[in-house]
Amino acid sequence: MPRRADILWAVLAVAGSLVVLLGGDDGGAAGVLLAVAACAPIAARRTHPLPAAVTALALAALGMALGYTAVVPVLAGLVLCSQAAIHSASRVTLPLTAYAGAVMAAAVAIAGTDPVTPLIMRVVLGFAIGATPVLIGGSIRRERERTREAQEFARRIAELRDRDVERAVAEERLRIARDVHDITGHHLSAISLQAAGASGARGALSDPEVRDALGRIHRLTSEALGQTRRALGVLRASGPATLAPTPRLEQLDQLLEPARAAGLAVDLQLDGSARPLSDEIEVCAYRVLQESLTNVVRHSHATSVRVRVAYGDRELTVEVVDDGVGRPAAPGGGIGGMRERVAIVGGDFSAGPSGRGWTVRASLPLSAQPSGERPRALGATP
Repeated sequence: MPRRADILWAVLAVAGSLVVLLGGDDGGAAGVLLAVAACAPIAARRTHPLPAAVTALALAALGMALGYTAVVPVLAGLVLCSQAAIHSASRVTLPLTAYAGAVMAAAVAIAGTDPVTPLIMRVVLGFAIGATPVLIGGSIRRERERTREAQEFARRIAELRDRDVERAVAEERLRIARDVHDITGHHLSAISLQAAGASGARGALSDPEVRDALGRIHRLTSEALGQTRRALGVLRASGPATLAPTPRLEQLDQLLEPARAAGLAVDLQLDGSARPLSDEIEVCAYRVLQESLTNVVRHSHATSVRVRVAYGDRELTVEVVDDGVGRPAAPGGGIGGMRERVAIVGGDFSAGPSGRGWTVRASLPLSAQPSGERPRALGATP
């Protein structure tokens, strides 16, 4: 449906044409009808821009060729052609330019009465009058397309920047989660084990208040550890980035793949009944094996390595033995980190040369009251 504003513009154009026609000597009925018909398409300039432009310019040129004063209709037709070039596809510009130029060239050539001006000049002038508004409209359309493309490009750049920011935030959040787990979680575990061990010491048994206090410490640290883990779970799951699953011993084949890819002959020995264990034990065993195999590949110059995982009733034993050059436990080689990790869960750890090669062994308790190489509670009897 034509808009009210467009209808109003059409009415104003018709009124202007009538004023011009009736004020001159060519205000006959035919001239009035042509003026009305030429200006009426203005009402459809938004809904049907191309047909409106073609029709208006043709009728205006016809009136001009017949000798009527068609200034307003011609101007209206040229404006409609320019708007059609703006709002139509780019493939329309060239045909519309040729059409407008040809129509106006014919009208000017026929209506021209000046004997001084050659016909060819009138044709060129008419073509320029018709083609110029269309070319201007096409230029405006191209500029608008470039503006839209630039805006779309800027929007995409902003989206990519936002994604990079979100990714960086998610990665930082996960890094914080890992750091909090490695530091706070391990320390809370150590405090809980200390309190549990101290509550069973001979000196604590004779003092109910001390025993109760140690029990409360043990319970509170256990609750805090659980809450910390739950909070870290929420922190890890709250963003678009995903954290890799907790490493487990069922992924041994994947763990051994880098050593095999490095050319080592890997012998995997599984003893006992394999079964799911607690996350702490699974992660500790996995990391000990991972660090040990990394050291074998990097430092031992070995040709083969034997990996043993033994499931016992009360403990899990993991062992890595290589046939490389035995080496001392140098600081920074990962030995200290493995020793601390094993101590946190109350296990025993050893690493050292064994004949020709190096052996790393960790025994991790599966019972509720672990023993072995753990931090001994203050007041506990050795």
